[in-house]
Amino acid sequence: MTMFTPINENKKTFYNKVVEHIRELIDTGKLQPGDKLPPERELAEMMKVSRPTIREALKLLSAMGYLNIQHGNGVFVAQYIERIDNLASLLFMQSDKVSELFEVRKTLETQTAAWAAVRGKAILLRQIARKTKEVYEQIMEKNNFSTQEERDEFLSISDQEFHLSVAEAAGNEVVLRVMVNLIDLLKASRMQSMKIPGRVEQSLREHMLIADALVEHNSESARQLMLNHLNGVEQDLLRELNRHKTTRKKNK
Repeated sequence: MTMFTPINENKKTFYNKVVEHIRELIDTGKLQPGDKLPPERELAEMMKVSRPTIREALKLLSAMGYLNIQHGNGVFVAQYIERIDNLASLLFMQSDKVSELFEVRKTLETQTAAWAAVRGKAILLRQIARKTKEVYEQIMEKNNFSTQEERDEFLSISDQEFHLSVAEAAGNEVVLRVMVNLIDLLKASRMQSMKIPGRVEQSLREHMLIADALVEHNSESARQLMLNHLNGVEQDLLRELNRHKTTRKKNK
């Protein structure tokens, strides 16, 4: 299958890039429910990555509901991939669901940031810091994007990569798997928060502060800065949701 294109592992920090590529094939219909993927070895050759990278990516896609791994028979595109996106939409219809989701995030991601500061390999932590600065500079340069859609897509992917990179640096595979699934539930809130004036720039500055704490191996600072960041995003989202509710009531 020529649809599986090479992944540059030198530029892609972890196997989530393989996950994104296969998910895109499924989301765009190039891979249909019931389709069988090539064997692990062939996928690794086609995508120019290691077999362990492919193996972990397939496990994550299975946990997310995109793939069905049948030991002895192969890996198939699952029939029920719509569940997660539907759940994401349902969660963000009500402000109390936003609060519940952020309760989970603040419990999980603050500890993850603290672990990353202590356990993270120096090279990965420096990569996170360098990437956050690059993203901030690209966003602040107004002429880097030809359309608002292009800018929003870049921001969405960059935000996802930041939080997953912190989880990767924490060195806990269970946390990483939970975060991968949680990222899907954050899709609606991420897109909504990007529409709030000033929120994008503020989030990027907060990402840089967190990254600096990681590089300095300051676990308590990383924990507190992550909490401040999540509190800020949550408060802005709830304020925006309440504003929309008030507007709808006035227009009725």
